[in-house]
Formats: sequence, structure tokens, C-alpha cells
Amino acid sequence: MADDNIELNDSFERLLLQSDDEHDSDLMETIQQDESDESDSADSESTDGGSDDGSEEWSKNVQKPLRWDFDDGTAGINMDMVMDCKEPVDYYNLFMNNELIDFIEEETNRYGPTKDSNYLPTNNMEMRKFMAIILQMGYVVLPKLDDYWSSDPAIGGKAICGGVMTRKRFYSLMRSLHFADNDNNNGSKLYKIEKFVNLFIARCQHLLVPGRDICIDESMIPFRGRLRFRMYIPSKRHKYGIKIFKLCSNNGYTYNLSIYAGKEDQPRYGSVAERVVLKLMENLLGHGRILYTDNWYTSMNLAKSLLENKTNLVGTARKNRIGFPKHVTSLKLKKGDYVAEQNGDGIMILKWKDKREVIMLSSIHDGSITERGKPAVIVDYNKGKSFNNLSDQLGSYCPYVRKTMKWYLRIFFHIITQVSIVNALHLYKLHSGKNIKIVQFKRDIVSSILQLEKPTSSGRKHQLEKEPGEGTI
Repeated sequence: MADDNIELNDSFERLLLQSDDEHDSDLMETIQQDESDESDSADSESTDGGSDDGSEEWSKNVQKPLRWDFDDGTAGINMDMVMDCKEPVDYYNLFMNNELIDFIEEETNRYGPTKDSNYLPTNNMEMRKFMAIILQMGYVVLPKLDDYWSSDPAIGGKAICGGVMTRKRFYSLMRSLHFADNDNNNGSKLYKIEKFVNLFIARCQHLLVPGRDICIDESMIPFRGRLRFRMYIPSKRHKYGIKIFKLCSNNGYTYNLSIYAGKEDQPRYGSVAERVVLKLMENLLGHGRILYTDNWYTSMNLAKSLLENKTNLVGTARKNRIGFPKHVTSLKLKKGDYVAEQNGDGIMILKWKDKREVIMLSSIHDGSITERGKPAVIVDYNKGKSFNNLSDQLGSYCPYVRKTMKWYLRIFFHIITQVSIVNALHLYKLHSGKNIKIVQFKRDIVSSILQLEKPTSSGRKHQLEKEPGEGTI
């Protein structure tokens, strides 16, 4: 018993940092990368100060191009999948379905005995309870993991998780949690989490197809451990972490995502940004959609590639992109002024100065100005770009964060506590027509899985009695 107590008192961080096998050593090399490095490695297109070499004809007569109507008849919710959903947990289980949970159960049971000779196999229901506890820890924040099993009056006097799962069992599952067969390493840097991510993406794409307007941007999963493809981006809220590219529709629904695992070894085409976009978009091309991107992605090559696939591009851009008209991008402007020109493909480059200079590319806009004096392309861009911002904002509420963790567990917890919750909430609102705060949505899911009873009123009311001779006011 004493040995058990010693084991349970080991820090959660140490348990999560234990190396799984000899293959981990290949990933324990840290490469920090700032934004200048990122842009350099991410854009093999290179930026050379723009182009006025005569390869493009530019006109000041900017007209709105005649493009295609949006024609994807499959856009929207898969009604066959949501027709029986009523409670928040029903929508969450659409993403965390039996196929996915059974996969986690299988790999965890395969890996568990290699870490603990006394390991007891888990099952579907126990794994769901384990994940619900993780969700609960996101909004019930205590200083140490052990505190969730403590009855210390200083932290509430009740063991929050004690009635659901013993502390020893929780630690055992955390040590054993796995998503790949180590004997079948396919050589991918992401093999430890790749199949889980692919199963999850398949659910996202099966449950909802985005409408016309979509956005691609990157998010950072916080991570300060040693990892070859860990990123350092000073401008991000979490400066160190694992970068993921997300394709989002309105209201922050993540339709597709890709984890950035560093430079590729195989022969490449185009820039990293162009390859990321075309990969994330591969199921959505050819239907007249409008894609919104920031200046890391936006380029002339990307705009032309998308036009060839019946898709428009709207995005902020760097002034020194290849193919941009230098006489436009380098022009000095006063506040409120703008200049716009268009090439033979109907792609517009617009420069506008407000508090600072902004350069926009659009394959669907003209240079029209709104009543407030702002170019229409910028107004539309701000709306479209908000999809990913909303996804990150909603996902930031009650995140499950521990200071240190194996990198693939960090990705797993990011998906089950943030991406899947935001997606489930979006389906819930669309299908039920009800509005609910994301924290309450998460609480309802946890209560359903753990079968927690909500507090009810006893019906007894406290009443004040009149003193003798007391009148009314």
C-alpha cells in the first residue's frame, strides 16, 4: 500500500513525459522557429519585391469579375445523422462515436501492459468517463491533479472525481493512453496520433459540409516540451507549440485540419502555404466557394490555382509577393486613400491606408468603397476571416491545459476538449435552434456521461414573520 501511495504521488507531469519507446528519441530534438524563419521556410515561392516585368498586364479599370454561382447541393448538416439528437451529449457523441472510442480502447489496451504488468483492460464506457473527467477538469480548475480526489475542506470538501473513477485507475489510464501500434511505425512523424486525427476529421466532414464562405488559418496547441516540429511564433497568444492548419466554416466549425510536422522530405510543388490550402480544400473545390486567407497564404499562384478549380480567393497579402504590381504595392498613400488594379484573370490587388497600409488580393471584388469609406473587399474579408477566430475564441474557454505533456496527448486533448466541443455546439445550435453558452454546453455533456445529478430546490422557502404590532410600509 505504501508503494502505491508513492506511485500515485508522482507528479502528473513526470508521468506524461515518460518516453514510450526507442522511437521517441527521434522526436526529442527541439527546433525553435520564429516568424521570419517560418515565412522563409513556408514560402518556397520567395518574395522578391514584386513584379513589373511585363509578365502581367494590369488595368486601373477594375471591374467585378463574372464568376460562378455557388452550386454545392450537399452543403449543410447531414440531417440523417442528427435527427435523433436532443441533448448536448448526443451531438458530442456524433464526433466521439463508437468507432473512434473503440479505436482508442484497442490501442490503449495494447500499450497498457507494456507500461504496467498489472494493467487492467479498459472498455468503451470507461474510456468515455475518462474523457468526461478530462472535460470536467477544464472548467473545474484545481492546483494539482491529486486535488480532484481530495476531500480537503480548503478546496471544497468533496472529492470531485472520486465517485466516478479512483485516482489510481485514472493515473493508470493516463499512462497507458495510446493511439498507435508501436510495432507498425509507418515512418511518419505523426504516426502516434495520425490515425486518431484522420478518424476525427472523417466525422467532421461526414456531419457537415461548409457553405460558400470558408476560411483557412493556423492555430497553436500550447507545448513547451522538446519536439522536432515545435514552433515558436512570437505574435501568437501561445508562443511555443504545435501548429495546426484549420479550415473553418461560419460559426467556427472545423471541417478539416492538418498538423504541421516540419519540412517535407519528398519532392514538393509550389509553396508550403499553397500545398496546405489545396490539401485542406480538396473535397470543396469546384463549387464556386470563396476562401479567405491571411498574408501567410495569399499569393498570385494560389489565386490562379484556385480559379482553375472554380474557387475564389480573398486575402490580405504581403507587398513583395511575386507577380504583384510593384507600382501599386509601393505607392505612398495618405490615410483614407486607396489604389486598385486588376490583371487579365480578374484578380485585383488593392492597397488602402487606414491606421496602417493594407494590401488585399481578391478574385471576386472590384474596388468599390462602402459608406464608411472602407473598401468592400476589406469588409467582406473581416467577416470571412472571423470564422477561424471564432473557432479559436470558443475553444479557448475551459481548455484542458497541464504544464507538460507528451506531444501527441496534447493534440488529443486539444481535439476532444476544444475542436469537438465547438463543432458539436455548432450542430446543436443549427439543428435545435437553441442558444447555449459553451461552458454550460460542456457541463451538460459531462453531467450526461458521468450521470451527475443537478442540484434541485428543496421547495422549502424561508419566510419572515411579523413582529407583534408591526405594520406595513
